[in-house]
Amino acid sequence: MATAVYPGSFDPVTKGHLDIIKRAAKINDHLIVAVLNNSAKNPLFTVEERVELLKECCKGIQNVSVESFDGLTVEFAKKRHASVMVRGLRAVTDFENEIQLAQTNHALMPGIETMFLATSIKWSYLSSTIVKEAAYYGSDIGKFVTPNVEKAVNEKYALIRQKKDPET
Repeated sequence: MATAVYPGSFDPVTKGHLDIIKRAAKINDHLIVAVLNNSAKNPLFTVEERVELLKECCKGIQNVSVESFDGLTVEFAKKRHASVMVRGLRAVTDFENEIQLAQTNHALMPGIETMFLATSIKWSYLSSTIVKEAAYYGSDIGKFVTPNVEKAVNEKYALIRQKKDPET
């Protein structure tokens, strides 16, 4: 078994992400959940907030650590001596994008293999974008995220709404 990296923006982490984390942790000696600090995106949470949310979500999983990184994922994996990159697949459209990324990563770092895990049917429709949109419009997101994430998302959107309309 090996050290694996599961990269993503996790903005926010969902129960679908956690399903992949738990399953990947079972088949690797060590799993590093790598939170991308992508300055090109406009995330709801800072990278530090996302790392803290993930650490809380992963508390009970012994062989999982959470770190943030900048730059290429394969470079991060190489620095952490990882030989496996874990990617979750929800649908065929995910596969089309992920296979290109896997082939590019393999060309850049031939020693790092990509492991695709099909998302559990229960979470196959779920994305961070869906969670954020539902929360923005006041829907209950508790079935999609853990309680700590639900609280954090709702607090963020309460602040955003307050800034938009300080009278409320």
